[in-house]
Amino acid sequence: MSKPVVVVPGLVRKDALAYLGEHVTIKQWTEKTPMPRETLKEWLKEADALWSINTVKVDADLIADAPNLKVIAQASVGYDNVTVDDLTARQIPYGNTPDVLTESVAELAFTLVAAASRRIVENADFVKSGMWAQRPSNIKGKDLSRSTLGIIGLGAIGISISRRARAFGMTVIYNNRHKRADEHLYMVEYRDRDTLLAESDVVLVMAPLTPETYHMFDKEAFKKMKNDALFVNVGRGKIVDTDALVWALNEGEIDYAALDVTDPEPLPADHPLLQTGKVLVVPHIGSFTDRTRRDMAMLTADNIILGLQGKPLKTCVNKEVNYKG
Repeated sequence: MSKPVVVVPGLVRKDALAYLGEHVTIKQWTEKTPMPRETLKEWLKEADALWSINTVKVDADLIADAPNLKVIAQASVGYDNVTVDDLTARQIPYGNTPDVLTESVAELAFTLVAAASRRIVENADFVKSGMWAQRPSNIKGKDLSRSTLGIIGLGAIGISISRRARAFGMTVIYNNRHKRADEHLYMVEYRDRDTLLAESDVVLVMAPLTPETYHMFDKEAFKKMKNDALFVNVGRGKIVDTDALVWALNEGEIDYAALDVTDPEPLPADHPLLQTGKVLVVPHIGSFTDRTRRDMAMLTADNIILGLQGKPLKTCVNKEVNYKG
């Protein structure tokens, strides 16, 4: 009996592929250029599963001529490239990788808060430039202790960030669609969004991208923040109107920004945002540690294997069509 066929439209971890290959036949696009969509659609005609990547738009059009698809999975928490309702309509469960990256993303988020607050990059550049031999640095940082961190989107990662913030002596407030019933357990306090923006010394975005959060941070939002506030985004780039952020930095509406995600992404080296001199940008590395990326890839492989066996995915977004145990 032949093994089921899994299409992989790009490069993923070799150790996870080797593990997956013990159970399936893998058909992988290994070129350095992105896989053409029409080629992917052709491959999917004979496929039983798809290991998706975030550059592939997964929707009804992609899977229209793929009658054998039993499961689709991707090594990420976010899935704004996936129209989940289209998969649900076809009874195809979709697996993502929550939880395994919670701590690594929280570490990166708070690293950005601390590094930006103390102007670590600028002071390191001061040393590299040879200026330290001429005079002491005049690039002052800001204390985190006795300051307020406002988190937009207090889920599992936000809670993990809040623990780190409290260890640094920060007060933590948050805004969600609904107040958390367990907020007292985590020593955080709910605020409506406008109040959070007005009270926070650091505003940190951890929300997912939805129609409601798209360009949530526009000129009006930045106007409501303190003029000496730090803005940090580790959620999704399109939550921020980048032109508005450039304006806010240039006009002094806020003091500084630290970003793991941007719009556009990747951010061109000559982008006006980088010309402000008031931003720290890293290239979407929230989960980019060897252990976490391995865990994400292995969970993706497990979800695919389980789906092909007709067993429940470990982490299924559209739970209503997940296989039953």
